[in-house]
Amino acid sequence: MQCSHCGREVSETRHTQKGYRLDYYVLHTGHAERVFIKNPKDDLVTLHYLKLSQPVDILSCAQCYERPEIRKRLDDDFDGLRSILDAEPVKNRGENQLENCHG
Repeated sequence: MQCSHCGREVSETRHTQKGYRLDYYVLHTGHAERVFIKNPKDDLVTLHYLKLSQPVDILSCAQCYERPEIRKRLDDDFDGLRSILDAEPVKNRGENQLENCHG
């Protein structure tokens, strides 16, 4: 598995007797479509919900997740304000993308 932002290989969560260490976070997102369900009782409103039609998992390594610009994009997607799939890629702050995620 790789970070969707910097491409760094991420590892599974490591559990110990005293705690755990996360190396990545996952945002389950994707393209959705509005679905309407007519209520069988005519006097009640039609129900609607968003159906995830094209699911996508966005993996963020722990270092990228700490970056404010990436966290904002993930939060905006989660809150339904703006899809991270439609946004421009976040520009890397350094010369080498992987160097920024190792320290």
